[in-house]
Amino acid sequence: MRYYVPYFHWGSKFNAGFKAKMDVERILIRMGVQRIDIFKGKTEETEKIFMPHKLLSLLFRSLVNTDIRKSTVVFQNGTGLDFFISPFLKATFNSGKRVVIIHDVESIRFARKVDVLRERFVFKNFTHAIVHSKKMSEYLKNELKFSGETFILGFFDYLLESIHKEKLLSIPDKANGKYIVAFAGNLAKSKFIERMLHKSSFKDYILYLYGKGYNGEIRKGKLELKGAFHPDELPYKLEGHFGLVWDGEEIETIAGTTGEYLRYNSPHKASLYIVSGLPLIVWKESAIYELVKQYNIGFGVSNLMELDEKLSQVTEDEYKTWKKNIVALAETLATGKNLEELLRKILDV
Repeated sequence: MRYYVPYFHWGSKFNAGFKAKMDVERILIRMGVQRIDIFKGKTEETEKIFMPHKLLSLLFRSLVNTDIRKSTVVFQNGTGLDFFISPFLKATFNSGKRVVIIHDVESIRFARKVDVLRERFVFKNFTHAIVHSKKMSEYLKNELKFSGETFILGFFDYLLESIHKEKLLSIPDKANGKYIVAFAGNLAKSKFIERMLHKSSFKDYILYLYGKGYNGEIRKGKLELKGAFHPDELPYKLEGHFGLVWDGEEIETIAGTTGEYLRYNSPHKASLYIVSGLPLIVWKESAIYELVKQYNIGFGVSNLMELDEKLSQVTEDEYKTWKKNIVALAETLATGKNLEELLRKILDV
């Protein structure tokens, strides 16, 4: 048998993390993996309440049922209850495969020693880990002392009901001769945006913002706010020639823990841009820059002040190549094939 623990969430409809975790569940359900109901509240719209007696009941049943002990279980980290749930999963499925799909490594993200100790305890309860990048795999083994097998996901899947191939292939008109660069996310956290407004010339591009929380200045023809949409709807609304993956307060580089984290993780917004048909502009020191080069779907910059020069050098043939390469990758991510193929490799099914 194969089981999965449903994602425990707080019902945030505009949260990219919510979208990523629910997509993982949809892929598992499609693969026929059986749900372990340890939370009350089964729909995506309702908050879930942890019911520990359900976990205890499964543990007790495993003591007399060899099939349960030998079964595989899949768990997504970041429930807020990982420290409690993970040892129960190890005890219940002690002779089977225990797979953790990692969304965030908080000991890198926040650089707190207490998270190192907590994550060492959590991850040691699993036999397999699906990670974002090679560097994250190395961190798990070297810093978190993970002794299991790691598998690199690369880009996260971003499930869509339908793929508009015409939109993926189409090349939008330039706005007054300028490229449109889209940026989507929690705009309140993206402090670099206002710095761009005051330092960039916006000679060769316009920045389109998608999301909530931006209270700064808007300048038509330079920086425009396009609104916030549900994650399942956003790919059909997103306009532009490129999608920007950047974070933090600075435009010259990505500093501090924010920059350090981008060296390891695969931001979900990169997948959003791909299924929207947008080639990527990413930080050259980020983990996903290697993927951008591998798939030939965009370019990297060391700082955002390079954007005008870099965009002025993009040729028509080069852009068409990036768009063409995006299409195949978008179809893989939008249908969940990336994670599904990796899971089948782990589960041997």
